[in-house]
Amino acid sequence: MAKILVIEDEPELRELMVSELQYSGHRTIEAENGEQGLQRILSEAPDIILADINMPKMNGHQLRGRLKQSHPQHARIPFVFVSALADESDIADGQMIGVDHYITKPIDFDKLTGWIHDLTAGR
Repeated sequence: MAKILVIEDEPELRELMVSELQYSGHRTIEAENGEQGLQRILSEAPDIILADINMPKMNGHQLRGRLKQSHPQHARIPFVFVSALADESDIADGQMIGVDHYITKPIDFDKLTGWIHDLTAGR
């Protein structure tokens, strides 16, 4: 199964995401903001990154940009925004900066784990 980094500043939601992913058989790594998430990416090299957009210290857009500019070897890791921002323009903004998927809150965990399964099935 996949090693998944969950970057979410709301502790309860982060705990729920981690719990659901672990229940599905995945290994998880946690971070509470983009800055901490970047450190986890560099030290842990996850298979998939799930990141909120609005976070303190470094938001999801900044994190994605930093990976692409300064750490291109990690920019190829599938990157998923998990956000309450659900307007078409928000989703388009995510696609413009190269996110692989965009999941809106509240999270449909069946869809999320199905997407992760499809992504990792070829590995």
